[in-house]
Amino acid sequence: MSISWTVYLLVCIIVSNSFAHKSLEDIKYSGALTDLNHRVTHGLQWKTKSAQDLSVLTKNSSEDLMRVVVFNATQCPSLFPSLHSEVASYQKAVDQIVATTLNGIFKGATFGNLSEFVDNFSNRLSGTQELEDAIDYVANQMRNFGYVNVHTEKVRNVPAWKRVFEEAQILTPKRKDLSILGLGSTANTLPLGLVKEALVFNSYSELIANQLKVRGKIVVCNFGGPSGFPLDTIDNGYAEAVTSGALAMLYRSAATFSLYSPHARRANVYYTDGVKKVPIAFLTLEDADLLSRIYARGQKITIYLKINDINGTKSSRNLIGDIVGREKPEEVIVVAGHMDSWDVGQGAQDDGFAIYLALLGTNVLKSLNFIPRRTIRTALWTAEEYGYLGSSAYIKSHRSELDKVKVALEADYGCLASTGLIFNGKKKLGCVLNQILQMLGTSVNYGLVVQANMYSSDLNNFEDAGVPVVSLNGDDGRYFYFHHTHADTMTAVNTSILDQCLATWTATSYILADLKYSIPRGFDKF
Repeated sequence: MSISWTVYLLVCIIVSNSFAHKSLEDIKYSGALTDLNHRVTHGLQWKTKSAQDLSVLTKNSSEDLMRVVVFNATQCPSLFPSLHSEVASYQKAVDQIVATTLNGIFKGATFGNLSEFVDNFSNRLSGTQELEDAIDYVANQMRNFGYVNVHTEKVRNVPAWKRVFEEAQILTPKRKDLSILGLGSTANTLPLGLVKEALVFNSYSELIANQLKVRGKIVVCNFGGPSGFPLDTIDNGYAEAVTSGALAMLYRSAATFSLYSPHARRANVYYTDGVKKVPIAFLTLEDADLLSRIYARGQKITIYLKINDINGTKSSRNLIGDIVGREKPEEVIVVAGHMDSWDVGQGAQDDGFAIYLALLGTNVLKSLNFIPRRTIRTALWTAEEYGYLGSSAYIKSHRSELDKVKVALEADYGCLASTGLIFNGKKKLGCVLNQILQMLGTSVNYGLVVQANMYSSDLNNFEDAGVPVVSLNGDDGRYFYFHHTHADTMTAVNTSILDQCLATWTATSYILADLKYSIPRGFDKF
């Protein structure tokens, strides 16, 4: 989810500039500006005069240019006066949605449903029975919530990797256990493991300068891509190290903060066609820094590494259900999340909360007798964590119907704060989203609308198919404290903030589904 890193920069800058909404004063994380300065110092190109005039440019792993800008809505009322008037007519409906989610019968409902779900289905890893049981559980809930056409669609050949035995230890200069997580579908070591000298590099350029030294060694990369972005995989050094003879790769976890919590991820973001697959795992930030300090002193490091996991493939399922539109049922607004998670933590922020924002959002609408003009289709994908496989299968099998999908929404950046919305589409869409957030008010969200051209989520597949996309932005700067770690549990979730996210998501999906105006296809350049 590398786009969330870039949006995180926006949040940091907005906090530092005391953005217009009073509620932003509640975000006071001392590391935020330090982290921002670190990443700017390490080469992120950005320019800003204020929070309202800010753009961020960086590259994603496919070497394409990612662009993220704060949407400028100042001219929206004059550019689209009839649209502005129509959206304004929903103020009473928005107020009712806010009242019922923050103070009415749905107050606390997201937390209650989510906690029961993740407490019973914690490790929803692709290819596991736990995931399939979770899909059946939510399918029954959808039927009970009044969805129609509830069904699953098979997705073939998803990874069925199982973590079995993973162990690492520094042997010299001093014995110490290392906390690691093998990346999903990693290659294994030999059954007895490896005992090899380790070389530690703090940057890609440092690795390249010493590339010929890595043969027969374990390579430790205490860096996370260009500009210090842990999720970026450009210049990660895997191909260069392995083609030069490295026997295993240990990477610094993709996190901004750690309480000795290694990170989970899929190995295929590092594995490259034509390059041998070697064992690959994430270290905690603390252990990566420890190894770096020891190595800088000129001390020889020997590491024992053993990874014996199980690899395979199975079939899984997407889960689909509809709330049928009253006037234009053939036109569809997709509201999505993903069912799967890693085998650490509970998958509460990634992405359990999105399941219940979608399900409870339609329940809120039904309780208020708000039946939108268009169909709201809740789509819960499988195998997102292995590269958006579920949504990719849906796009492929429903390609002939995609012209009827007017916009796709997905919540996959957590709900630690109701920060705002991220979109890609025409300016009119940005104007609608900005007006919705203003109507919701500062007690519900911070009012930040961001335009981005890449998402690192299932929305990528819809964007590639020409469908405008909208994402909930729930990152307050702490998302990568918890993301893909044992800490992604209900303890990190705040019930009141979940209510705010539910109000924001419900109002957004309802208005987009109900407007007489139809969201246009295409994407404005920015």
